[in-house]
Amino acid sequence: MNVYKEWLQNNGVKFEEEEFGLVFRYQGSNFIIFNPKNDELFFQLVMPGIYEVQPGEKMKVLEIANTLTRDVKCLKVVVQDGGSVWLMTEIFIDKTPDIDDFMERLLDILHEGRYHFYSKMQ
Repeated sequence: MNVYKEWLQNNGVKFEEEEFGLVFRYQGSNFIIFNPKNDELFFQLVMPGIYEVQPGEKMKVLEIANTLTRDVKCLKVVVQDGGSVWLMTEIFIDKTPDIDDFMERLLDILHEGRYHFYSKMQ
C-alpha cells in the first residue's frame, strides 16, 4: 500500500487509511484502493456508490452494467446487494509497479464509465 500512498501524496491527493484500504477524493469523485491482503500483485481501484437502483429499474441497470463491462477495457460495473452501483478496475501488477504508468488512465476509465452509465440511464 505504501506505493499507492506515495502516489497520492505526490499528486496532492489527501487520503484516509482504513482497514480495507485507502479512501480518497479525486477530481470530485470518491475512490477506494482496496488492500489486497492475500495477493500483493492484484490492484483494485473502485468508484463506489455512483448510483442507487430505484424500484422498477433493476433490469435496465443490469443491462447497462453488462454492456459497459463488456465494451470498456478494464471496467467492471457491479450492482451491490443493496442496489448501489459501483465501478471498478482490476489489474495485475508486478512487484515494483510504476504507478505513474497506469493510475491516471484507470482513474479516467472510472470517470468515463460513470459518464457513460449516467448517459445510458437517461
